[in-house]
Amino acid sequence: MSLFPGCKVRLISSGEIGVVIHSWVNEELDAIDSHVAFYGAEFPTGKPKEPPYVLRYLASSLEVIGE
Repeated sequence: MSLFPGCKVRLISSGEIGVVIHSWVNEELDAIDSHVAFYGAEFPTGKPKEPPYVLRYLASSLEVIGE
């Protein structure tokens, strides 16, 4: 899976959505790691009421979504 900055994703386990900030190859796990800014259940229109929170996830935990 190719994750790049600006890519919209959904966390498979919770359904939360976010935007990839940065991705890199984690050589220890032989996987793609990403920092994702999460907004909750839906993307805000305009300026968000609250700042997104940033978490780190493996690409296998994320689903690319289109909007």
